[in-house]
Amino acid sequence: MAEAPAAERRAAPDEPFALSDATGGADRPAAERGTLDVKSKAITHIAERAAGETDGTVRSATTAQKALGRGYPRASVRVDRNRAWVDLDVAVTWPAPVSTIAAQVRDSVIRRTSELSGLDVRRVDVTIHVVTGSATADDDNTRRRVQ
Repeated sequence: MAEAPAAERRAAPDEPFALSDATGGADRPAAERGTLDVKSKAITHIAERAAGETDGTVRSATTAQKALGRGYPRASVRVDRNRAWVDLDVAVTWPAPVSTIAAQVRDSVIRRTSELSGLDVRRVDVTIHVVTGSATADDDNTRRRVQ
């Protein structure tokens, strides 16, 4: 006796739904299921977030940069097919082990961007900008005292 088609097997409401029952299910080859298009703007946000979460980096923006929506960390991304190239600017406070922080930022951005996007991150170029404590975004969170 032949097995009933998937549509007839799903008719019973008590049976769980399986991905293989759906059109384009997991049992079909990847090339037949469709594609995932990750926009470079999304990759930019992922890279900036990963850089900002790396130990030793600080979020930094002057008043003018804040008004323009700029500041650090700041990423520029180029995506071509399944590959990505990232140019990244990050800020650190002086004194800092710049080469160590740059290597940690590079590793973190490659790892997180690949995990979250599925892209092959080919290169991350990191430019370190040294700032003093007065230029960091943490100033917004400090309490001001009226004298």
